[in-house]
Amino acid sequence: MTMPLLTVKQLFERESCTYTYLLFDADTREGAIIDPVLETFERDLQIIKELGIELLYAMETHAHADHITASGKFREVIGAKIVYGKSSGIKAIDVPLEDGETVQVGHYRIRAIETPGHTNGCVSYFGDGRLFSGDALLIRGCGRTDFQDGDPGTLYDSITQKLFVLSDDTVVYPCHDYNGRTTSTIGEEKQWNPRLGGGRSRDEFIDLMNNLNLDMPKRINEAVPANMSVGIRFDRNRYLLRDFTMDDLQEVWQDLPDGSLVMDNRTPEEFARGHVPGARNIPLGTEDEHADELRGYDRIFLYCRSGRRAQMATTNLSFQGLNQIVCISHSGMPDWEKAGYPVET
Repeated sequence: MTMPLLTVKQLFERESCTYTYLLFDADTREGAIIDPVLETFERDLQIIKELGIELLYAMETHAHADHITASGKFREVIGAKIVYGKSSGIKAIDVPLEDGETVQVGHYRIRAIETPGHTNGCVSYFGDGRLFSGDALLIRGCGRTDFQDGDPGTLYDSITQKLFVLSDDTVVYPCHDYNGRTTSTIGEEKQWNPRLGGGRSRDEFIDLMNNLNLDMPKRINEAVPANMSVGIRFDRNRYLLRDFTMDDLQEVWQDLPDGSLVMDNRTPEEFARGHVPGARNIPLGTEDEHADELRGYDRIFLYCRSGRRAQMATTNLSFQGLNQIVCISHSGMPDWEKAGYPVET
C-alpha cells in the first residue's frame, strides 16, 4: 500500500507577502508549521485545532526582517518546539539543526539544508519531494544579500550546489512571493529563474546582486530584534524608533545621558570632513569587531548619511545581542549640517 504524501497547507500573510506552511501526516495527525507570522497566529491556530493536528514543531528558515514570527506564541500556547538552523545563533530555541539533520513528523523526516547567503543563518527544509526554501530561492528570484551578513557568492553556492542538485520535479515552496505565484519546481527555476537560471555565472550573479539598490524592509528595526527573541517577551516600543531624527539627536546630544554613545558609521573620510561633536566613528562593516565594547553602553544613537548604513549596522548588531540602539534611519549628517547644528572636524 502506497503511503499518502505529506499534507501541505500554504497560508498567506498580506502585509509582508509571507507564505506560512502547515505540514502534517494525515495518518498520525502530527505536524509542523514553517515560518509562522505573529499577525496570523490566531488564524493558523484555529486551522490546527479544526484539523486535529498535534503541532510538534514551529520551524524557521531564518530570522526574518519583514515580519515578527509566531513561533514563540506556538511554543507558549500549545508546546510546539522551536526549530532553527544552528548557525542562526538564536539562543531561545529548542532544536538547533545542522546541515543534514532531521526532525520527524509522523512517518516523514524533514531534513535541514543549510543555505546561507540571504542571511548567514538561513536553512531550507526538504521532505517528501517538497523544498521549503525560505528566502534563499524564490519563484523566479532569490533573497537579497545586502544586510544581516548576506553574501551573494555564498547564496549562489547554496542554491546551485545544494538546491539545484535536487530532482527537477522537487516542488519549491518559497517564503515570499509578490506576484501571486504559489509554487515552482527545481527544474523550472534552473531554466527560467532570471537571476540564477540559464547558466548565469557566479561572478555575473554577484555583480547583479551588488547593484540592486533596494530599500530596506520597513519593519527591519523592529522585526530582527524581536525574532532573535523568537517573537515574544520584547519591548515593542524599544525598536519602533524609525521616526527618530537628527533633530531629536540634537536635543539628546545637548544633555547626553551617562552610559550613552553617539556612533557615526560612515567612512573615516566622511567622518573627518564633519561629524556630530563627540561622536565615535565605527564604519559600516566593522561594527561586529566592536560588539563586546558596545555592550557596555546603555543606549547608542547611530547615524550615517541617509540612514541606510545605520539600518544595516543596527541589524548586524542585533544579531550580536545589542538591542539598545536608537537607529536614525531616515536622515543623517547632511540634515544636521543643514539645520546649523555644531560640527566637529
